[in-house]
Amino acid sequence: MKKIKNWLLVMAGCMAIQAVSAQSRPPLSIDLNYSIAQPLGSLKDYSNKTSFRGWSAGLQYMLNDRLSVGFRSGFQDYYERLPRAVYPDKQGDVSTVQSRTLQVIPLQATVGYAFTKATSPVIPYGLLGIGAANMNYEKYWGEFVEKNNSWQFIVSPEIGINVPFGAYSPVMFNANVRYNYSPYKFNDITNYNSIQANIGLRIHIH
Repeated sequence: MKKIKNWLLVMAGCMAIQAVSAQSRPPLSIDLNYSIAQPLGSLKDYSNKTSFRGWSAGLQYMLNDRLSVGFRSGFQDYYERLPRAVYPDKQGDVSTVQSRTLQVIPLQATVGYAFTKATSPVIPYGLLGIGAANMNYEKYWGEFVEKNNSWQFIVSPEIGINVPFGAYSPVMFNANVRYNYSPYKFNDITNYNSIQANIGLRIHIH
């Protein structure tokens, strides 16, 4: 009889653990977002157009209900084609069409903090990314090109929201705004500054 009671207690404990597990999200998650970026400062002088060609992806691990650490990367392509104009040159004036591009690929470690509990219908959060970014600069003067490719320090504070698709759903809608800064300097660009809007999904995985 005592053995049966012990087995019943073990089974009840397992069922309780399963119930709690079903009402929580796995700590590991991935996110994938479409990105739009607005250049600022000298970057805006170099390429004045909003960049609609970008994406961001990350991996996060929840240390508890509020604090998380992770890693992320992405891509953003700034491009502007200027009408034909006359530019001064060492050997005289040159009439040409100028195309300007800057492609940015960040690699960042992240730390995040959720401002509400995981059970909230909307979960606002703050996040900071620090790392390095590959900057690929190309300015075309007709068929001739000036190039520069280098790795630079980059820091990116972010605020956003996660909206679960139902209570304890592992899938959440994600939207955030991110500011990017890098001391990248080359030709027209004295610093890399941009405001980036991201929209996509965050998925908790086992």
